[in-house]
Amino acid sequence: MPRIRVGMISYDHVHAEFRSRALKEMTDDVEIVAVADHDESRASEAQRKFGGRPYRDYRELLQRNDLDLVFIHSANNEHKAMVLDTVSAGKALFCEKPLATSARDALEMTRAVESAGLRNTVGFCSRYIPEAERAKQIIDRGSLGQIISVQAVIGLAGIREIGCPGHMADWMEDPNRGGGGALIDEGSHAFDLLHWFVGDVEAVCGATANIAKPAIAVEDSAMTLVRFKGGALGSLSTLWSLNIDIGMRSTLQLFGTNGTLFVDLTTKAPGLSLYSEDAEDKALQGWTSPHLKPGETEPHDCLSWPTHVQHYKREVTDIVKRFQTGEPFRTTFRDALKVARVTEAAYQSARENRFVSVEKQE
Repeated sequence: MPRIRVGMISYDHVHAEFRSRALKEMTDDVEIVAVADHDESRASEAQRKFGGRPYRDYRELLQRNDLDLVFIHSANNEHKAMVLDTVSAGKALFCEKPLATSARDALEMTRAVESAGLRNTVGFCSRYIPEAERAKQIIDRGSLGQIISVQAVIGLAGIREIGCPGHMADWMEDPNRGGGGALIDEGSHAFDLLHWFVGDVEAVCGATANIAKPAIAVEDSAMTLVRFKGGALGSLSTLWSLNIDIGMRSTLQLFGTNGTLFVDLTTKAPGLSLYSEDAEDKALQGWTSPHLKPGETEPHDCLSWPTHVQHYKREVTDIVKRFQTGEPFRTTFRDALKVARVTEAAYQSARENRFVSVEKQE
């Protein structure tokens, strides 16, 4: 099978480094043939590390006729132009989350890729954490019964505090370039997981604050109450001022009519705890720790990566395999559009101090 020829657009986001490394390690399946960044030094550094011809203007990269798949990791407010230009060039594409800084732009981008018939996926890498995959299996087999309530917390010590480069922190802390703060950033992962685990969101009520980082122009904390279309209720806390052991956290607690599931994703000791009284084997009744089985596309060298970034390796490996076989990608722009709509409704709710329905326009 011929190698997939990849073009990387922008290294504004550190995740471009993670995914470029993952792609470069798949030497039998992938070749990075072009890299682009408006900062010439970053483009040159990307070429040195990952190969490919460097470009300062991503539109010149898109003129190449040897690209199979394009990855976009620019500042959030630049996604739309880059995605639409990539669609015009007829290239399959990956876009980092959030897809856009507004639901209107996300809808336009989604319509564009679908109308062009181009394969598309989004960087919802939390779905590739093994504990998240196992939680989805447990939920889908009905072990919790009907989900009644879910509580989620996701956050960081801060963009700078966890070691992200200064140029990235600058645009993420800019309300125009980033589109917001902790809510749009961390909330993108959490809202996607909530959709995946529980279902579509009907309405939200949000509040935002900046308590610990008054020097930045966006929120460092947000709380969102969620009402799901299936009747469940939920709460989500998103933070950029988290003071905790490894500087980041992602946990969910799901309560159902037949059981309870605690999902610890980004913690010092990731794991699952399931409570159920329905198991036929009495030894499995009460609290148990469900077994994690490696997926079929589990990278053989995954453990050479630090624990908190292994899911990027899993994600990229899965994307490449699905691209090769023609299987549907695990996430698409449609999933990202849902997240954009919920995020926008949460910000509107915070401004207006009321529940806001999640608008749906196809």
